[in-house]
Amino acid sequence: MLALSNMKKIFSIFALFISMCPLVFADELNPVVLEPDFKTRILSFAETDNNFKSDIDTDKERFLAILEEPQSNTEMDSELEEKKDVVEDTLFESVDKEVINLRASKMPKILPHDFDLGAEKLFFEFDEGPVENMLIYGAYRGDFNFSFLNNDSYHTNYNLFMAEAGIAGKMRDIPVDYRFSLNFVPIKDVPYWDGMILDNFITINIKEHNKIRIGHTRTANGVEGGQSGYLIPFINKAQISRTIANARALGIKVIGDYKLVDYDIGVFSSDRYFQSFFPGAEVTGSINFKPLGLTDGKYGKVTLGTSFNVGQKDNYYKNIGFYAAYQYKKFKWDFEYAIADGYNGRQLHSSTKKPEGFYTTVYYDLTDKIELLARYDHFVPDREKDSTPQKEYSVGINYRIKGDALKLMLNYVYYDNVVGKSGSRIFFGTQFII
Repeated sequence: MLALSNMKKIFSIFALFISMCPLVFADELNPVVLEPDFKTRILSFAETDNNFKSDIDTDKERFLAILEEPQSNTEMDSELEEKKDVVEDTLFESVDKEVINLRASKMPKILPHDFDLGAEKLFFEFDEGPVENMLIYGAYRGDFNFSFLNNDSYHTNYNLFMAEAGIAGKMRDIPVDYRFSLNFVPIKDVPYWDGMILDNFITINIKEHNKIRIGHTRTANGVEGGQSGYLIPFINKAQISRTIANARALGIKVIGDYKLVDYDIGVFSSDRYFQSFFPGAEVTGSINFKPLGLTDGKYGKVTLGTSFNVGQKDNYYKNIGFYAAYQYKKFKWDFEYAIADGYNGRQLHSSTKKPEGFYTTVYYDLTDKIELLARYDHFVPDREKDSTPQKEYSVGINYRIKGDALKLMLNYVYYDNVVGKSGSRIFFGTQFII
């Protein structure tokens, strides 16, 4: 009976995820010329509409600040009077947009949601009870690819399809956030039910710049390796990142974010996918320094960081990495290097292999929506057995319809493998998050 009950719950969540797939594109509102009594009329309207008034009252000071800057033009008063009904409709639509923005500012910052994709209807605020708010969300990324001069001896992880759904929100009267999400895509060699749980944690907000996270969460083993697949620039991660990192574990970590430094350091069980309770312990973390953090971006942004992962599971393992990045206006460059003596990445068992690798990427925003990418990726699977590297040369273009919440991706990858053969792959990807 318990198993049947769990399956019913999982099926319900899956049905909810499928129901969220249709996309609704909201038109952007053009600026309007407002009448001088804009503020009075809107506040009067708010008093007669309970839902509208409730939204305003949640952040009244900010809302009133918005009303203090109407775009009035006395020379157009007579024309506005003749078109009063039309102006009022447009006016209320504009204010509705501001109210949506206020609600969006309170939404959990987990994935790059956009209210225009339907998240507004899936964000709930409660007047009483232990839970203050809740966001129901879904995320999907699909791709198809084809190869040129492919060969069976070249092995890499190109299982790039992702689909998940979950809930996240804030507790009432205590500084605690929560998140729970499920994965619907089978993972190779992992029992389906064991691979379903993605994030299952609470976050205690200690101070403005510090928090403690407890539960099953992504570990910060490298920058790209510790990053969500929905946020990376290419459809797939670099070879070193997808081999030794890209994992979740059960444990506790401390997260800090200041102008000059940020960190993410934790102690975890070395288990993956709930195969055993505590086969061993591991310590994983990253520390990043931001030398230009006090210049407000005048000279761009510089990040210099290091990451590490030390633990024991089937064997003792350790790795260390270094990261550097520079971003200025539309241009960005980054570089990451890591070396490992054994590793415990996204697989059932830890490895005794000793890989080493690095990647470097150049980004350029051609427009606000179009991003161009180029990457060189150098990877040695086991430097003790063969130091011949696997190389990947990648170029890509991302079309961000609604930022990372809705985007299209095109990647071309040319690779040289350890036996001297080569080939090419073209990837087409789609991603949406609501």
